[in-house]
This record gives sequence, C-alpha cells and structure tokens, in this order.
Amino acid sequence: MADGTDPVLATLRFAAFAAATILGPGIVLQRLIRVRWDPALVVPLGLAFCAGGYWLGLVSGTPWLLPLLALLLDVQLLRPGLRGRPAEGPSIRGALPPALLLLLLLALARYPVNRVGPSGEFLLDMGEHRDTAVHVGLVWELEAGYPPQVPGFSGVELHYHVGIHLVRAAAARWAGIHPYDSFTRFDTTLWGLALILALRGAAHALGLGRRATGLVGYLPLACDLSFVPGLLLGASYWAFKLGDNFTEAIFYANSMTPAMAMVLAAVTALARAERGEGRAWLVLGGILGASAAFFKVFAGALFLLALGTAWLLGRRRRELTFVAAPVGLALLLLVAGAAAPTGVEGVRASFVPLAPVNPARLAFGLGEAHGLAFLASGLVWVVLSLGLRVLGVPGAFHQARGPRASGAVLGSFALWGWPIATFVSITADPAYDESFYFLQASGLVLWLFATPVLAGSTRRSLTLAAAALLVSVAATGEYLYRARQQDPEVVPAAAVRAMAALREASRPGDVLLMQVRVPHVPLPIVLAGRRVAYVDYIGYWRQFVTPETREARREQVRSFFQARDAETARAVARELGARYVYLSGRRPRPVEKAGVLEALFREGNERVYRIRQRPGEQ
Repeated sequence: MADGTDPVLATLRFAAFAAATILGPGIVLQRLIRVRWDPALVVPLGLAFCAGGYWLGLVSGTPWLLPLLALLLDVQLLRPGLRGRPAEGPSIRGALPPALLLLLLLALARYPVNRVGPSGEFLLDMGEHRDTAVHVGLVWELEAGYPPQVPGFSGVELHYHVGIHLVRAAAARWAGIHPYDSFTRFDTTLWGLALILALRGAAHALGLGRRATGLVGYLPLACDLSFVPGLLLGASYWAFKLGDNFTEAIFYANSMTPAMAMVLAAVTALARAERGEGRAWLVLGGILGASAAFFKVFAGALFLLALGTAWLLGRRRRELTFVAAPVGLALLLLVAGAAAPTGVEGVRASFVPLAPVNPARLAFGLGEAHGLAFLASGLVWVVLSLGLRVLGVPGAFHQARGPRASGAVLGSFALWGWPIATFVSITADPAYDESFYFLQASGLVLWLFATPVLAGSTRRSLTLAAAALLVSVAATGEYLYRARQQDPEVVPAAAVRAMAALREASRPGDVLLMQVRVPHVPLPIVLAGRRVAYVDYIGYWRQFVTPETREARREQVRSFFQARDAETARAVARELGARYVYLSGRRPRPVEKAGVLEALFREGNERVYRIRQRPGEQ
C-alpha cells in the first residue's frame, strides 16, 4: 500500500469505513423518507452523506460528527422491516459480471502502482502523476482543517469542488487510508460499482429492455474511434487523445465518475416520481443533483442545462423545478466561492469554434491546421469522437422531445456535450481545455441511447456483434497494454523514510521549505501530508495567484536556500511560516552551513531539517 501497511488490513479498514459511512446511510436515508431503497442510489447518496457529514465536522470543529451521524443512521438498519426489499428494477446480481470485469482490469492496470515496493521504495505511477499529486495534497489539507490551502503554495485558500476529497479525507482520518490508496485502488473500485448500478438504473428508467440493460454496465469501458488515427499515426494511449471517453475517469479516479453516478441516480429518482412512486423521490433527486455539482462542477452544470431544456420543452415543470432548484443553488455557491481574487486570472471561458480540433491534431503528432484543412479536420474530429455513439443520437432526440421528464433530461444531457465542447473553451491551465469533461459526461449517456440499437443489430448478426465489440473496446485494450508495459518511477527508499521522519516530527498544517523544482511530484505534500511554501509543479497557478505573487514567492524560497547567515534564513522562514526543510540531491545549499538547521533525518542524498528558532521563539 502507499504507506507500506498490509493490503489485506487496509482493505478491511476501507470496507468497514465504506459500509458504515456510505453504504449503510445510503440505504437508511432512502427508507427514512418512506421509499423502497434503490440500489442505484445507495453509493451516490452515501457519498453525499459522507462528504456533507465530514464537512460539517470540519467547519464546526467537531470531527467526530461524521461517525456519530453514521452510527445514528446505521443502527436504524437493526429495526425490523426498515431495510425491506429493494425497489423494483434491475437486480444487483445482474451488475456482477461487469463489476468483476472492471475489478480484473483495475487489478491489472492500477492496483500495482502508487505503493511502497518490497525494498521500501515508492512505485510512482507516471500517468497523470502531477494532477494526482495536487488532489492527494488536497486530501491531506482537508484532513488538517478547513478551508484547504493550495497544495504547493501555502497560505492561499483553495476554492474548488471538494466533494469527493472530503470523502477521501474522512477515510484518511477515520480508517487510516492513504490518499494514494484511495485514488489508485479503493475509489476506482467503489465508484466503478456505483456507476454500473447507476447506468442500469437509468436504463430501466428509460425502458431500454432487458438485453440493453444487461449491456449498459460495460459502457464505462466503451470508447470512440481514436484507434483509427492511433494505428495510422503510431500514437499511444488512444483513449485519452480526443477527451470524450470515460476510460480516463474510471482508471484515474476522476471525480467525474461519482458525479455521473449521482446524475444518473437523480434521473432514476425523477423517473420513479413520474411513475407515481411518491414525491419523496424528488427530494432524493434534488439532493443527488446538487451533490453532483459539489463533486464535479461540469457534471452539475450540464445536468442543470438538461433540466432547463426539459423544462422549456414543457415536461412536468413542477417536478423538474423541484429537482433543478437545489442544483442551481449549489452551482451559484460554487461560482461565488470560486471567484478569483483581484488580479488573478482564474478560470476562463471563451467562444472558440471547433476548439478541440487542433489540440486533437497535436495529440496525434500532427501540426495545427487552418482554413479548409481546419474545417475538414473538424468534420473528422466529430466522426471519430462520436464513434458508434452516433447511433444513439436519434434515440436521444426522441427522448428529449418525448412525454417523460426523465427521458427528456437524459436525452438533453446526451446531446448538449458536443455542441458545448465544440464552441466553448474552458481553461485554468492555458495548455489544457477542460471542456472535454462535457464530452465525457454526454458521451457516457449517449452510449445509453446507442445500446438498444447495438443490441438489436447484434442479435441479428454475430459478425456485427464482434465488429461492434472490437471497435468499442480497441482503445481501452490499448490503454491496458500500455499501462502494463509502463514501468513506475521508483522513488528511493531513503526518500520514503525521510518523509516518514518528517511526518513523525511535524503536525498537519506545518509548513516546509524545499527546492522550487522537483523531478516528478513534491514528496512532502503527497507522502508526508505537509504544506509547502512553494514548489513549481503544476501549470494552473493562475487560477489561484497572480504571476507577480508567484514570482515573489519563488524568490523568497530561493533566498532562504541561498542565505549564508542564520538571521537572514530565520527572517525568510518567519515570513513564510515555515518550520521544516527538505532537501534532496548531492549539492549542498548555502543555508545548510548557516547554523540554522537541525538535522532530523540524513540518509544518502535525503535530508530533513527543523529550522532552529531563537531562544524564546515558538
């Protein structure tokens, strides 16, 4: 595991944590409002409860609030008849085959990395390692307190949709689960199961039929036609090139996965209310929709747009308003809380026709196109990115214009992603357009509408069935092959022991100084869970601070390491609130000879120091 603990014991701890704070509450909350519990809602609702309970404990200064609330709900399961039978719908048993397949693929591609190796070294996965490091640091921040600070830039508050990070922080605090283990092993497994159940619930809500409902559990593994240019151009990691596949979200534990499970569960609840099973389902739909926004703002925004579209088309407006109101409120709170400070660029949204085209060309090793070549590339991009999902477009249009609100919402949700991503560019890091999240969300739902067509055609021809299977999983298969071939980056055992010493000597919230540039990820943030004054390893600093502030902080840190006398070093450390220092590499820094550092750990090229204070200083 990521902290070197026994994997069996860690798995048992997480299982107990999930059962107590997610699964149990996910069932009880449905029963307490007098509806029969739906398996598709259990994990999404439980995640919302866990995040909310942990957040209340943080802001109120009562961290034991979550386990207390969970206990109060879990004991309700002991009441005779409270659990009852699940609501009518797809069976849990039918979700087992796709769940077992996903478990096997995760075991092959994800479980072996981001862990301590047999000789004490850390086996760092190089896929999305920088982005993962930010999120691991955010989890440690939420274990330390609230509000969180920007990992790698201490003292600056981080405004972000932290829903799932609250769950991970709760697992770290109450079950001793390292955030890397959550990302790489436990989250991927639990969320995959939740998404499979939610897809089956949505298929039942749409009335797709038994055969199609049996297939939808495999949809998170289905991909576009990126294998065509991938083969022709000799590219690798095809599934990630066009940004529209859910493979990346599944295997790299992106919060889009639980957010989409919440959206699908909310639509399932809306469908049950439509069928006359009780208006209480609308309450659950509103809670789940709002929670989706806090877990992934892109999913929440697209869900609100789909609800609004269905409302404009005149589909049961009262029920839609009941669900949409909390979603809209959640988005307003997120937007207000994430407003960039004066002078900070923040997140930018701009109108860019055919925005994904040139990034896609660059991803496949082609140059940027202009003029007619650009327009032709746009057409090719649409064909490749939609892939077999194009078969679902007529069905999505039919449902969007149909009489049922739940169908209209899902149909609209499936259709909006491509128009938005085609003409809107959303950036925090100028190098990345995050509009692809709309493609991932819409693409997953569009597969729902394509599944009945594929199921019908494949029933008539085994050749068509084999071809459809090959086309839809080619990119996923290539990812699995690459993931198995890629060796992890080996972080030396001495560095791992240095982080253990730092964690032992310091407390959550303590600030540390380290070299500005790191080869891969800042170890004090991800392995020790401590704040760092400044480290340059992510590209979207402009979302939080001005370039001038960033440069000033960089120079402060450099001046500390260049200090040749104790007073100068202490003055800089005092300004930054730093108490510890971590250095790696053979080259000593001038400050190490200034008499201001007390060695806590030395082994090879790894050094951890405490900054000596003046007598009487704290």
